[in-house]
Amino acid sequence: MEQQLKTAKLEYESNNFDAEAFKKRLFIRLNKQSSGVSSKAQRSTKDFFLGKKPWVVAAVAVIFLGVTFNQPVIAAIKATFWGNHAGVERAVENGYQQEVQGASVKFQGIETKVTNVVVDKSRLGLAINMKFDDISSIKDVDRVYLDLLITDGNGRVISGDGYPERLDGSLEGSTDIVNKDKGKLNYNVLIQSSSASIPQMSELKVQIKSILLFKKQVVSAFKKLEGPWNSSVALDKQFVNAEGVAYTSQSTSKDVNVISAEMLPTGFAVKFVVNTPVDENIWQKVYLVDSNGKSISGSGSFSMDRTADNKDFISMIFEVSSFEKINSFKFIVKDINGKDSEITLVRASK
Repeated sequence: MEQQLKTAKLEYESNNFDAEAFKKRLFIRLNKQSSGVSSKAQRSTKDFFLGKKPWVVAAVAVIFLGVTFNQPVIAAIKATFWGNHAGVERAVENGYQQEVQGASVKFQGIETKVTNVVVDKSRLGLAINMKFDDISSIKDVDRVYLDLLITDGNGRVISGDGYPERLDGSLEGSTDIVNKDKGKLNYNVLIQSSSASIPQMSELKVQIKSILLFKKQVVSAFKKLEGPWNSSVALDKQFVNAEGVAYTSQSTSKDVNVISAEMLPTGFAVKFVVNTPVDENIWQKVYLVDSNGKSISGSGSFSMDRTADNKDFISMIFEVSSFEKINSFKFIVKDINGKDSEITLVRASK
C-alpha cells in the first residue's frame, strides 16, 4: 500500500501531471487493496480519513503523504488555497471567504496564524501560516502535517483524530514551501462532510496539537513539534447566515431514490438510496448534468451506509456552487442493473 502511494506521488511530480487522472488511478489502487489491507497500512492512512462509517472515502487523500501544492500549476488555481475544487473556487470568486483578523499565537519559537476561512455545511477550509524562529529547522522540509482539533464555539468537535464524536467526512491537506528560506510555511486544509453536517456557527476554535515535518519522497516524519497553538476565529455573518437551496425530484427511477438535494455555497449535497446492492465504487458512476449540458462530478468524498431495510444510502458533494444559480440538473447513476438511472432535480420555489 505505502509503495503504491509513493509511486502515485512520483507520478504527480512528472512534468505531464494530470490531476483528474491521478486521482482516479490512486483511488483504483486504494480500492484494490481495501479487502486485504494490513494493520500497518491502515495505521499509515488513518490520519487522512475522518469517517466513522465503513465507506467514507477521500479520493485525494494521498496529498498528506507527499503531494505539495507549491508548483505553478496549483498556484494558478485562482488562489483559493484549498486545491482543485470547483465549488469552493466559485464561492471564493464571489467573495464567500474570510480573511481572518486577529493576533497570531507563538509557542516553542513557532508563530502560527489562521489567515483564511471558508465554511458551509459541506466544507470547511482553513489556511494557516507558520513562522519559525529557527530557519535551519525547516531547511529540509518538503511538506508538513498539522494534527488539528477543530471545534465550534460550543465545543462540538468538527475534526480531530481520536475523537469519536467528530463529524463524518474526509480531510485534505497541502503545504506551500515557497518561503521556507525565510522561515515561513503555509498549510491549507479542507474538511469535507459528505452528509453536509458541519454546524452553522459564529466561532471556530482551532488547536494545533503538533506539527509533523517531512522530507521529500519520505513517508515518515523526521521531526514532531509538540504544541499546542490555540486560536479562536470569530466568523463572518455570511457564514453564520448561510442558507442552502433545496432541489426536488421531478422524475423517478425504480433503482434510485433521491432523499434530499441541497445547493450550498461551496457544493451540492445529494443523499440517495440505491435499491439494488452496489459496492464502494458507486461514487465513480454518479454525476450531474446541468441545464446547460455541463457535466459535473463529485468532490471525491462520499459516505455509504445502510438503511433499516438493508439498502445502500449514499451521500455525496458535487462540484457546483449556489452562486451559479442553476435551476435544474439531471442526476445520473450509470450502469445500475445494466442501465443508467436518471432523475431530474429542480430548484424549489421559496
